[in-house]
Amino acid sequence: MNDLSPVQEYYKDKTIFITGASGFMGKVLLEKLLYSCHSLKEVIIICRPKRGKTPETRLEEMFKLPIFQRIRDERPHMLKKVTIYQGDVTYDLLGLSGDSLKHVVENTNIVFHMAATLKLEGNLRDAIDMNLMGTQRALNVAKEMKQLEAFVHLSTAFCNCDQEVMYEKVYDFPHKPEDLMRLAEWMDVKTLDAITPDLLKPHPNTYTYSKRLAELLVRDHYETMPVIIARPSIAELYTRTNDHAYSKAYAFAFGYAHIFLAAAAAAAATVPSPAADLRDQD
Repeated sequence: MNDLSPVQEYYKDKTIFITGASGFMGKVLLEKLLYSCHSLKEVIIICRPKRGKTPETRLEEMFKLPIFQRIRDERPHMLKKVTIYQGDVTYDLLGLSGDSLKHVVENTNIVFHMAATLKLEGNLRDAIDMNLMGTQRALNVAKEMKQLEAFVHLSTAFCNCDQEVMYEKVYDFPHKPEDLMRLAEWMDVKTLDAITPDLLKPHPNTYTYSKRLAELLVRDHYETMPVIIARPSIAELYTRTNDHAYSKAYAFAFGYAHIFLAAAAAAAATVPSPAADLRDQD
């Protein structure tokens, strides 16, 4: 008797590659995959060395976070299905090479491209390098994957802020992704910063602007690759399972004071909470 749900059945024996797994949304995805899709074969993630810590050390520390508590308690063997390689979306081929690159392109079935800079007021060069060129680099690696079934690009519902009603389509925009990538490569930061306000219109910040261009980039691969664009809105309360762990994970990563400051500044993208602490969302 098969007790797997249709989703679990699909992920059975699949290898999944995730960029941005160390970010908040990345952790939520990784935890959900490991807990709910326990018949999957492998999850491959990439991570940079940071503050003197190797990717392996960072992974060990990440697995100690509250968000992974139920996996540690109920399915600790699933943690062994995670393979980590040193990598970075700001490098060609995502910083992969040799055996690591070979393993990724020969075995991956599904890609979740979630790496992005979320700095709303960050400079345009960084946003283009991470959100736009990073997407191009991820697509370049995915093109070489021999068993690719889906390339899922995490976008945002706010990238088309000039649309009063947004439908499930990619909206045209006067600026071409390729032109902006070339511009960011040759123009100095000071000059690029000076023209940024004019480039952004009608977008309020470099984040939504660069994510819109990234959607255009992904759209250009519709005919040759199995690409998907996901546009989450503001992530709010999660009340069904493991909700308190998400709250703790957010507080651990950013600090409670940061949550309140970010909320006051209307800059908090995600503030999860236990079911017992539901609040009205304005």
